[in-house]
Amino acid sequence: MKSRRWVINVIGFYLILLCLIVVIMITVDPYFHFHAPIKDMSYTMEPGDDLYMNDGILKNFDYDMIIIGSSTTNGFSTALADKLFDKHSVRVTFQGEGFKGVNNRLQTAIDTHPDLKVVIRGLDSKFFIADENWMGHDEYPEYLYDDNLWNDTSYILNGDALCDKAVPEIIRTLKKEPAKSFDTYTDQYGKEGSRETVLSKYKRPLPADSPIDDQETEQMFIDLDNNLQKNVIDIIKANPDITFYLFFPPYSILWWDNYDQLGGGRLERRIQLEKSAIEKLLPYNNVHLFSFTSNHEWICDLDNYGDYEHYTSNACSQIMEWMKNGDYELSEENYMEYINDITEFLCHYDYDAIFEE
Repeated sequence: MKSRRWVINVIGFYLILLCLIVVIMITVDPYFHFHAPIKDMSYTMEPGDDLYMNDGILKNFDYDMIIIGSSTTNGFSTALADKLFDKHSVRVTFQGEGFKGVNNRLQTAIDTHPDLKVVIRGLDSKFFIADENWMGHDEYPEYLYDDNLWNDTSYILNGDALCDKAVPEIIRTLKKEPAKSFDTYTDQYGKEGSRETVLSKYKRPLPADSPIDDQETEQMFIDLDNNLQKNVIDIIKANPDITFYLFFPPYSILWWDNYDQLGGGRLERRIQLEKSAIEKLLPYNNVHLFSFTSNHEWICDLDNYGDYEHYTSNACSQIMEWMKNGDYELSEENYMEYINDITEFLCHYDYDAIFEE
């Protein structure tokens, strides 16, 4: 009899503990899977959490404007976006993600927010020639991204999410510690950059000059066409009432040095790929397209950067202000002037001088 009572007590204890865990996880919801943030809850958003939080942000937050892209959108401020565009925005960044993955998540935002008015989307030039079905992540935490309630147990009963996120957030809240800033939790490069830091991270290729393969080049343009059509243009055409602010992230002069070092016309080919992308995107009336490479001084100032591709949060703010003001916007009338300008500059730049200073 005593052993039976002991078993019942143990089972009862574990059932109570299980129910407590479920209540904590659903109530706190550190990855916003079930609901938007609770007011005054001290959430601890950290770099690396974005992959787990993004779907909840897309589905459960209140917004009519979204900033979306790869890590080149990390430092964009929703507070500044709200001020500049007079909207209520969120930002979701997918580290190392290509056009397909970003487009899938943008579709989620459109499906769940019929009042979405403005999209700011980074189109990484380095992913132009990716296969249209290429995903930057081999897998996502699908239990957070799908609509299957049954596999939510992978989240609700997740020990790491409970112990590393939910419980510390409860403790922080009880201590009245403020929540981590939504605007800064993915910002890996800070407000100020450093030329010395950027150069220390850059591994310059040895000079080479092997000619480019014509068949390879032809395939690159085919891949670009398919990638843009399926993962960028189709969603633009399907949503004429949404205004899309698209931009090519302004990689630093070191990114172009990489192609100059490889030689064989590879730098010129990258410019021609950008030209082709511009020509495919300009015809749509709900698109504002921007590229900033023609600001030679800016891309050559490595203090604007955290590494040879990524720029600082101050630079992100500058980019957003440029877009709102229409600076560096491309059009049917000026895009060839832009292409000729960057071709002349980038193909004749003294790259060696960067490393002699």
